[in-house]
Amino acid sequence: MQNKICFWVILGIEILAIILAVFGILPREIVLIATGLMVFYFIFSRVEDSLILFILSIPLFVALPITDTFDTMANWRILLVILFLVWFFKKGYVKKFLEVDWLAKCVIAFLFVGVLSLAVATNIGVGIKKLLFLINIFLLFPIIKDIVEDDKEKLKIIKAGAITGIISLIVGYGQLISVLITPLYNFWQRWAGHVIPVFYGNNLSEVVKVSNTWFSYYSDSPPTLRMFSVFPDSHSFALFGIIGLIFIVYLLKERKCFWLPIVLSLLALVFSGSRAVWLSAVIPFGMVIFLLIFKKQKVFKPFLIMLVIFALAFPISSLISSLSYRGAGDGTLAFKRAKSIADIEELSVKSRIGIWKTSVQSILKYPILGVGIGNYPVVLGEDISNGKKGASAHNLYLDVASEIGLLGLIALLLVFLEILKTCWKLIQKDKYVLIFIFFFIWILIYNLFDVVLLNDKVLLLFMVALGTIYSMNKNEKPISIS
Repeated sequence: MQNKICFWVILGIEILAIILAVFGILPREIVLIATGLMVFYFIFSRVEDSLILFILSIPLFVALPITDTFDTMANWRILLVILFLVWFFKKGYVKKFLEVDWLAKCVIAFLFVGVLSLAVATNIGVGIKKLLFLINIFLLFPIIKDIVEDDKEKLKIIKAGAITGIISLIVGYGQLISVLITPLYNFWQRWAGHVIPVFYGNNLSEVVKVSNTWFSYYSDSPPTLRMFSVFPDSHSFALFGIIGLIFIVYLLKERKCFWLPIVLSLLALVFSGSRAVWLSAVIPFGMVIFLLIFKKQKVFKPFLIMLVIFALAFPISSLISSLSYRGAGDGTLAFKRAKSIADIEELSVKSRIGIWKTSVQSILKYPILGVGIGNYPVVLGEDISNGKKGASAHNLYLDVASEIGLLGLIALLLVFLEILKTCWKLIQKDKYVLIFIFFFIWILIYNLFDVVLLNDKVLLLFMVALGTIYSMNKNEKPISIS
């Protein structure tokens, strides 16, 4: 009972600290105190409880204002290292950690190629930072895999993942309500000036005050909000929403009331304005229709319902967006944006195609080790610092091949193939696996259009979903590297 009280007190303090900092009631330094309390809790509490708190905190993780010039390091990086070390030593896994499964071998190969690519990197420091970032996040996977020992623990993790997705939805719909009652420009400046510094630091705050992807623009209609919640852009929010649906859809077997967050999630995907998310949905939903028609697989009926909801979300979102302009807006905006996917002369589409061509040329020029991990801006002839502003190949596979060569791309594809093979092996074991496969295919297709799987919050939640899958695969004999 006492542990539960401490858990909710720490979570409450974390949320309160963010609110106080966002509204300027207390300086940003208040999050340092909240983070310190979380570190203390992780050290002295059960690893299982600390893990749940960590998962619930994924959308709440903030940038630590350590100094005026160094205020961008996310607090999850410290918290995850502490959680990993506590798990590592409390569980006595010093020897066992030298045993790895096939997925771990593929990930190690990917990271190894990344290390080799530093030899050709223009900026080695940026490359090392990206490697440390990836290693930092990957620490979450073995913890999840080990902690989920039975259905009870698995359900706790899944519920925490679902709540995490719902938290991001609450903030996203809070944004939507805000733009219904205040001018877009006022919302823009307030969010950039007060919220972004707390979550991502002052540097990004200054950037998004003048340039961001928070709005959709039209030639004959006023701009509309692209819901982005606690993320720096709407694409990251949309992918986070897809991963969150893995947990929420599974919980339908517990209670039908979870249809509400499913509906809100699908509607949020439309509000995000992410055309890549809409386009990449065609393959998984198409597979569902095929299996329903030709294989008579009734288990896919919930996905068919989701498809209907997703389709209805377009006119609903257009109608709501038009309310922002007191009836002067266009009630077909979502459809117009979807239609622009096929317009190769549209600025965003044209720019993306140009970036893809440049990336392919770079891969052909540097096929083995690329231009160096973390150094993608070099491909576009830009300053390395533009990587923080979102410079990427807008395609995860081209991005990886450009940075660390075809060897790195092969290693990444092996990682994804290994995940699919494991899921295929476990598909009859648990309904969660089937749900994961559906959304994982969605993610794989989406990776053709963006790189936001590498957003820290997105990748952390994906690790939670993936670790839960591999917790069911513990009987596979590991490979000793000792």
